[in-house]
Amino acid sequence: MDPLYIKLALGGIALLACIGLFFGIGLALAAHKFAVEINPKVEAVKEVLAGAQ
Repeated sequence: MDPLYIKLALGGIALLACIGLFFGIGLALAAHKFAVEINPKVEAVKEVLAGAQ
């Protein structure tokens, strides 16, 4: 194969890896910032009501 094609393919793979890393870090930061705490009272009520069908 032509070395130019190999360079081009490796460059594309590196670009996709960088984009994936950027969006992965962004999603991790957003998940941490917008995390919702679970109210223990809600869980207690769900456990009590789970068997009452």
